[in-house]
Amino acid sequence: MGNVSLIGFMGTGKSEVGRLLADRLGMEFVDLDARIEQRAGRTIPDIFERLGEPHFRRLERAEIARICRKWGCIVATGGGAPRERENLARLKSAGIVICLSAQPEVIWQRVQASAERGERPMLAAADPRARITELLAERRACYAKADRALDTSGLTVEQAAAAVAGMVTAVPVELGERGYRIRIERGALDGIGAAAARAAVGKRVAVVGNPVVLRLYGGRVRSSLAAQGMEGIEISVPPGESQKTLRRVGRLLEQMQAAGLDRTSAVVALGGGVIGDLAGFAAATYMRGIPYVQAPTTLLAQVDSSIGGKVGVDLPQGKNLAGAFHQPAAVIADLDTLQSLPAREFRQGLAEVVKHAIIADARFFEYLETRRRPLLRRDPAVLLHAVRRSCEIKADLVSRDEREGGERAMLNYGHTFAHALETWGGYRKYRHGDAVAIGTVAAAKLSESRGWLRGDELIRIRELLAAMRLPISAPEAPPQELLNIMAADKKARGGRLRFVLPRVIGAADIVDDVQPEEIAQALAAL
Repeated sequence: MGNVSLIGFMGTGKSEVGRLLADRLGMEFVDLDARIEQRAGRTIPDIFERLGEPHFRRLERAEIARICRKWGCIVATGGGAPRERENLARLKSAGIVICLSAQPEVIWQRVQASAERGERPMLAAADPRARITELLAERRACYAKADRALDTSGLTVEQAAAAVAGMVTAVPVELGERGYRIRIERGALDGIGAAAARAAVGKRVAVVGNPVVLRLYGGRVRSSLAAQGMEGIEISVPPGESQKTLRRVGRLLEQMQAAGLDRTSAVVALGGGVIGDLAGFAAATYMRGIPYVQAPTTLLAQVDSSIGGKVGVDLPQGKNLAGAFHQPAAVIADLDTLQSLPAREFRQGLAEVVKHAIIADARFFEYLETRRRPLLRRDPAVLLHAVRRSCEIKADLVSRDEREGGERAMLNYGHTFAHALETWGGYRKYRHGDAVAIGTVAAAKLSESRGWLRGDELIRIRELLAAMRLPISAPEAPPQELLNIMAADKKARGGRLRFVLPRVIGAADIVDDVQPEEIAQALAAL
């Protein structure tokens, strides 16, 4: 996401909305005009009067260039800033650009007092209202180039800030009638009730989670459901990957039936990836399928497993060998829930974040390299960008390939190795994120051995994962046993394993001509 830049005419609420939005999202607020005044040592009207508009525009260009070198800012621009293509291009390259607008009469009501005090040099005319209409017509084309737009005419500042927050924090998964939005925001759990009400017409909702998560967040979810006239019925599942079994799903289905759920009911999966897979699979099969809402409370689930509708359980022979595609009605990712995660649990999700950068976005990888310390500290602005960008990458691939017939398999980067490690360790020795980190290095090494990935890029991958305190080797894992497990991997086609290998950081390919000796060499390098 990077920065969020608010453009639009004077009086549309850019500064007021920007301040509230920055507070809401935990980001830095930058008022472009205030920055120019501070740097120039004089007010905007004084700059216009003494030095002229061309000089002001030069100061404006320079300040925009400085701001766009930063990340994680809410930027309120001056009304004329986007008229210069260079300014608009920089703002768009640094993040999302949102245009705030208002009706001319509303604008005049909002700016009349300041205009009469001489604080609006662009309205210094015999008929300021006519000048507003004239300027709006001149700027309509450049304002139309914003990524999104909002008319603030009938909104309070608080309502406008909430609407813009929804634009910034919502990532669409475009699947036609099965499409949905991922909402990423602090306090997002309070919107569970509204999401469930949109998904189901019945009044009963199963809230599935482990005991710890239900104790922490179950009350909030039930209250949100109650506000929509829905009853939240908690169903507790013991924690751990060992619960992802057909037996546990059967028990869950029986509990849903005993709670009186019917075809009009819904399920809320409140927790990490295990809960999401279990509850989603139960929703896919209960009465031939009922809606469910993903409410991921771990970083791993927020950036990966809650998105895309892949639900299922493990078999003794391997991970996720029984399952279905059942898209959620919504994904509600509350960033506040990440603050309560133990450090090791939080790091599990970082492996998937790095994976997304390697396969799709070199600039995002650079961002993670430079922001790894604040990310480990769970800085709200850095965390929001890391989660959102990861969700955008996965949502884009899912939207183009829902059932993993082609390019969605890119998301399996590192996972062939990782699943073999998890299976070999009985799902106890290696946690998923740790295994993915090791698998990421193994796949990068395999790519380097083929002459694709440069050696310095392999080093960068290893160093970033290590800096995030993730393992990058598995010296005790026997290569031949891992090879045998890989042979049974569900991603194998016609007896041939498919691997996702990075060509460079930011781009990868799916290959199915990897020879066993190449895999053995990559495993030996671990």
